[in-house]
Amino acid sequence: MVGQCHYLEGNKFAARRIDYAKKLLGKVGIDPARVEMYNLSAAMGPKWADMCTNFTEKIRKMGPSPIWFATHKDQ
Repeated sequence: MVGQCHYLEGNKFAARRIDYAKKLLGKVGIDPARVEMYNLSAAMGPKWADMCTNFTEKIRKMGPSPIWFATHKDQ
C-alpha cells in the first residue's frame, strides 16, 4: 500500500512524520509504541477494525501514559 496514496506521496510523507513523532515521544519519556501508522485501502474495512481492536488492546496493556499520571497527581 505504500506509494498507493490517492495524493501520490501522501502516505510516504505521513510515515516520515510518524517516525519523527515516535522519536520525539521517546525523548520525552513516552513509549513510541503508543503511535502507529497502517497503510490500508478503503476496501479493507474488516482488516481496519481488527487493527483498531488489536492496537487498542496493546495500549490498554501499557496502561495510562506518563502524561496522564503527571496531570492527575492530585486527584
